[in-house]
Amino acid sequence: MPRTPAQGIVSFTFDDFPKSAAQYGSDVLARHEALGTYYACTGMREQTNIMGEMYGEDDLQQLTTIGHDIGLHTQSHLDCARVNSATVRDEIEQNITGLNPTPFISHFAWPYGETTLKNKSGIGDLVSTARGILPGINRKGSDLMQLSAFELTPDDKTTERAASAIEQTARKSGWTIIFTHDVRPEPSPFGTTPDALERLVKLSKDAGLHVLPISNAFSHIQPDTVAA
Repeated sequence: MPRTPAQGIVSFTFDDFPKSAAQYGSDVLARHEALGTYYACTGMREQTNIMGEMYGEDDLQQLTTIGHDIGLHTQSHLDCARVNSATVRDEIEQNITGLNPTPFISHFAWPYGETTLKNKSGIGDLVSTARGILPGINRKGSDLMQLSAFELTPDDKTTERAASAIEQTARKSGWTIIFTHDVRPEPSPFGTTPDALERLVKLSKDAGLHVLPISNAFSHIQPDTVAA
């Protein structure tokens, strides 16, 4: 990461992504005039699993029309730590093909958060960033191919940890990324509630932070951006 942003940034992201994230998640962000990033696993499109119904073409169209990011998350939700770099590249390329003609961004999230050093170095020409799942606030020197992020689950402790990170970002700047999966009143073990998400979005705004999707946040950390 070339620099710490002059003003703190928070990005809200949704993995896989369930239809409820496109509905409830987008509604929460809209109430605060904010946008998010949806990492789409194309092999899960229109499937149903523990997280509920997964996204469909209508969700992609609606989200991109609003201005949300559609990011990359492999074709088959591959555990990238268990395969070679050629397989990872093929999965990402299938992911890109599967999203066409939907506009997507060159930003990626590792399924399961796992990877290897060789795999990180092997996708730099395909993506600008790759997000992991280990908690931390991203600042100058952070690994752009393994960005830290705070997970939201039904456990209130994860919401409190994310809230603490937002408060730290307001005090010391940085780029805090928050991720979850489904967003609904009774979420799966991998999701969160609309109320918990709203609390964090509101906290970010009230703290004077930029709430930006990954692509916009990335532009703020570039060396040619004026720093404070």
